[in-house]
Amino acid sequence: MPYDLCVKNRQQNILIITVEETDSIREVKQDIKARVAEADEPLFYNGVELADEDATLLEYNIVPDDCPGGPVIHLGGAPWKSFDLECRLPSGGHIKEHVTAETTVAQLKGRITSEVGIPYLCMKLFAGPVELRDPLPLQRYGLAGDSAVQVMTTRSLYTGPAA
Repeated sequence: MPYDLCVKNRQQNILIITVEETDSIREVKQDIKARVAEADEPLFYNGVELADEDATLLEYNIVPDDCPGGPVIHLGGAPWKSFDLECRLPSGGHIKEHVTAETTVAQLKGRITSEVGIPYLCMKLFAGPVELRDPLPLQRYGLAGDSAVQVMTTRSLYTGPAA
């Protein structure tokens, strides 16, 4: 089933193309090249370069979403530009936060507090076995679009009255 895909270049210009999940990266690049001069630049989605031209959009998890214009891929730029970071919550659920390499761990904790309500001072973040320190940027830990952090609490939190 066809859906829209946004292609954003370095000048923040947006091109919307119609694609299907089974389209290859090569086909998408050809479609972009037919409309944009600088189409020889690399493509990035969620901080990951779309280097395998034989892979499909589905293989890169570039699928329809609830956003107007569909998912956004970047033409040119760098893998650290911005990406969605999966945050695995103590409850077993997860949220995604849109961050950059310069986002600090403290800023990420603040967003998690706002979104989920876990108190900032009761929260620790881990990337694998490594605890993330508040003043450091995410790039210090090598986190990119395909990464996840585990949210842990330093004590049990009140969840409300028993049902």
